[in-house]
Amino acid sequence: MKILNLNIQGYNNFNKRKPKIVKFIQKHNPDIITLQEVRDDLRFNKKGNNQAKQLQKEINYPFCLFMKTMDINKVNKTMNNPKCFEGIAVISKHPIIKTIKKKLKKHQRDEYTRGILYVRINKMDIFVVHFSPDDLFSKLHLIETLKYIKQKNILPIIIGDFNIRKKYIIKSVLSKEYISSSNIKKYISYPPAKYTLDYIIIPKDLRFKSFACIGNELSDHKALVAEIE
Repeated sequence: MKILNLNIQGYNNFNKRKPKIVKFIQKHNPDIITLQEVRDDLRFNKKGNNQAKQLQKEINYPFCLFMKTMDINKVNKTMNNPKCFEGIAVISKHPIIKTIKKKLKKHQRDEYTRGILYVRINKMDIFVVHFSPDDLFSKLHLIETLKYIKQKNILPIIIGDFNIRKKYIIKSVLSKEYISSSNIKKYISYPPAKYTLDYIIIPKDLRFKSFACIGNELSDHKALVAEIE
């Protein structure tokens, strides 16, 4: 299975970037696409025609699922603006046979609300995540995610923008049942600050057949493209 992950940076210069994202997806032809910072913003799209839906139409994939995780106007205190929600999404060639949308705890002094988009595709469990941009809050979100996984008694792929700058945090929290993409090779997924923020974490009964962190001018993040088997 080939999976592609990208934080698409909302509507920031999206009209210019959108054709490049579409061409990049078409070139790599993934089975599954996972996205963060997806906006449903009534200043730029009709209600429900979020950025994931727009990309789905362009690449002609049959399945798409969006989870709104926060109200941007509440975050920015701009409640008089047209409605604007941000979230995470999955676009797939294959049927999404199970879905759970789970909110993560909003910690004191964290201005953002986050969640997990849990999907099952081709007998594979996948958690799409976008944690808060703070080493403490992102660590707490990862711990909460792993506790939820244990409760569910599953071993999913965890993929997305973890917002964890220090790789040792992931290593310290993960159980021995998992392998992180950062163990496979060194890469920088957020070039503006030369950070690694985006990860693919897989259970040890799977393996990375290939992995790359690539893509210029798609977003302020690079894409992760992996073949997993």
